[in-house]
Amino acid sequence: MLGRDPLFSVPIIALIAGLLAALTAMVLYKLGNPQHQLKAALGVIALIVVVVAAMRPLFALGLVLALLPFEFHVYGVGTDEALIFGVGVVLAWRIEARRIPAWIFLAGMAVVMGSLLTVLHAHDRESALWGALRWLGVLILLAEAFSLLHDEPDSGRRLVDIVTCSSIVVVFFGLLQKAGIYVIVGAPFQAGNIQSFFSYYTNYGGFVALSVVLATGEMLAAGLARQRLRLLVYGAAVVFLVLGVAISASRGALLSLGAGWAILLALTTRRASLLLRALALLAVLVAVAYVATPSQTRLRIINRFSAPLGSQTEDQQRFALQRLGLQALEHNPLGIGYDNFQFYLANHPTTGANQIFFHSHRLPVQMGLDAGWLGLGGFVMLFLGSFVAAIRAGPWRGIRNIACAAALGGFMAQGLYDYLFFDISLVALFVAMVWGATTRPAIQAPRPRPTDP
Repeated sequence: MLGRDPLFSVPIIALIAGLLAALTAMVLYKLGNPQHQLKAALGVIALIVVVVAAMRPLFALGLVLALLPFEFHVYGVGTDEALIFGVGVVLAWRIEARRIPAWIFLAGMAVVMGSLLTVLHAHDRESALWGALRWLGVLILLAEAFSLLHDEPDSGRRLVDIVTCSSIVVVFFGLLQKAGIYVIVGAPFQAGNIQSFFSYYTNYGGFVALSVVLATGEMLAAGLARQRLRLLVYGAAVVFLVLGVAISASRGALLSLGAGWAILLALTTRRASLLLRALALLAVLVAVAYVATPSQTRLRIINRFSAPLGSQTEDQQRFALQRLGLQALEHNPLGIGYDNFQFYLANHPTTGANQIFFHSHRLPVQMGLDAGWLGLGGFVMLFLGSFVAAIRAGPWRGIRNIACAAALGGFMAQGLYDYLFFDISLVALFVAMVWGATTRPAIQAPRPRPTDP
């Protein structure tokens, strides 16, 4: 989310984000006492957030977006939380209610109020309250983005640039992790399943898959604007990022990528010439990415997809949790509270789930459990409203809007089998895509010729 702020260029954002991530990692590594680590890391971040947000609000919003994937925790406190709440509080006075679409305000209120209602009866009320605060924090940032960026027609382009740059860094460290080099990111939670800076390999794969869909849309935008250099740069970035999805070996991430690309195509069908460009572009990208992917990685992916659905232990466990989650949602219209599914599972043991899980392995269902039926309705409104806004923006000037909606669609396709909001960075990224799909389009594309369908 960028504008015309003098300091708000993507290279500077990327450089500062990288330096801050490296500085935080060095502080956490060098200081031996965990308490000192916590105070030093969060102190540095808090100071930077307050100063930057107060002096350069647009820059601060871009910095939060750039740093989202690079979270570090000490005693459960993460740098993302410091960024989100720090910038949100400092910039709260800049919110202009008239700039926020009414449907987004209502949907956001439903999510937050639904989450707060679960606190009244949750087993772990502190976790339920934290779930409400997480949504409140990212939705405040969304309101600030609508308020501050309404006169910045090029901010959608900067959004894509920042997410793409951050994704390239994430994939780079993922490749190091795959090679057994655990500098900064550490060893993966599950041996053999890389996760880079994220908490789990499916979250890593989902983030990179979403970035690929965004970057693919940017290639279409660059082609329409006849920006050849940008088209080539983004082409190389997409191939690299697709490799990042492939090495995750996450079936959910591959589903997210495929669904996102399919939705991107579907949303361009209103202009036949644009659809043909998109088809040709995807054909080239798939071919190049296939060649660039190591044969061992391709074989692992084939083996994962060739196994009959439900034959693997992890599938049986996932399906058992999904059934239990749906049952819990049906009987608890007010929800059970964020991070409280583990207690419901403990009191309702089910065949196939042999260990305690914190979620039901299905994003929409878990949203209903985290925020009740009211919160689930608000969440669905945010998702569907983004599609309506992107479609209204049109397939010519609104290519970036469509790409954000397609990325959301792929994200939700993966969410049918995974719960991706355990990382607050992905909650914030979700609302960033809502903003990107809804914001005023600014693609400087040539006018359609009279012969264009």
